[in-house]
Amino acid sequence: MAWNTISTSDVLNEFTAAEQAALQGIQGATTELAAVLARVVAKMRSQIKAGGNQLDMTGQTIPDGLQEEAVAVARWRWLNSFPAMAALKTKERREAYEQAAAMMKEVSSNEPNRPRTELPPIVDTTAAPVDGVQVARRQKRQTTRKKFSGFI
Repeated sequence: MAWNTISTSDVLNEFTAAEQAALQGIQGATTELAAVLARVVAKMRSQIKAGGNQLDMTGQTIPDGLQEEAVAVARWRWLNSFPAMAALKTKERREAYEQAAAMMKEVSSNEPNRPRTELPPIVDTTAAPVDGVQVARRQKRQTTRKKFSGFI
């Protein structure tokens, strides 16, 4: 698998021809989609990094394994920016958004069995958050010849 960019046409291809025509007829709709998509990709990249996965150096790509999730999130957020387009906010599109959001929550978690992303061709070496927290103990143990007293 590779890391690729997602374009506005990838999101638009998820609509029927009639829906595309209606959406593109709205003034500023395509520039709004580009802005929504940029925010979605940035958030997904931060979630990937938060989960301890590595990112690529471009700053604009995501793994192919998460492209469907990115499109679902961008599509739903873009549709929400048009209050008059309630007919396009179908149950299936909402469920796809919710599933994508749940998947990204899993990717960004620090659970040991969380989903991992494929490695990028050129890795960004910026440090990621650590998986665990180390706690320093300041208590002293006392022992005698006959028994161990534990912490005091």
